[in-house]
Amino acid sequence: MTVTVRPVEELAGSQSPLAGAEQQVLREWIAAWTFDMRQFSDLAQPLVRGDIASLRSDFGHLLGHYEAQGMSAAECVAQATARYQDMRETRLRMPAMEVVIAGAQYYVGRKRPPSHSSHFPDHAQCLQFLRDIGVEVDAADVAGFTAFMRASQTSHSRLDLAEVLLHMGADVNHRSRFGGVALHEAMMAQDRRAVAFLTRNGASMDIRDNDGVSPRDIVTLIL
Repeated sequence: MTVTVRPVEELAGSQSPLAGAEQQVLREWIAAWTFDMRQFSDLAQPLVRGDIASLRSDFGHLLGHYEAQGMSAAECVAQATARYQDMRETRLRMPAMEVVIAGAQYYVGRKRPPSHSSHFPDHAQCLQFLRDIGVEVDAADVAGFTAFMRASQTSHSRLDLAEVLLHMGADVNHRSRFGGVALHEAMMAQDRRAVAFLTRNGASMDIRDNDGVSPRDIVTLIL
């Protein structure tokens, strides 16, 4: 029996659940992406760098821009916030909070690019600022992964930031387009620290992904 797999462009452009061969195609397409600062918009640059001073400044400039158009204070805040709420960066369509995590992961042990801020980069403060203005914590990217999932499910885990996101209300059992949760990914990456962190914070061992596999099943396969 021949299985028809849609082109990766179509898979990436939809939001439908994925399983089997189509899941694998999109995973490979995502894995082929490499971090490059030039892929991020000017608005996203402070998020990537963890530059809280520039983030606040940019938000203030947006408020001024909308105020100059005659909008009320409430309308200015709503419009400025929407710029971050609607942010989808790179071909992975990362929402704002995930952009922060991607930058924090990339710059661990690397020299950061010049910043307009004289302060040490603080990605946690950037996350908090986004939350304070009303940006959704569990907004998802092309694969249905959230900032919390990116922070807690790979060999580049930033569990310190995952903890911050949890306090903001991130869903530890948010399901991706593949039907899985962060614990699926952490187990496949064999990241013991992430697995311990997730299970300690309520991650379920028994949620099955779209292929019928649970984190508990992965334990059996690995051992």
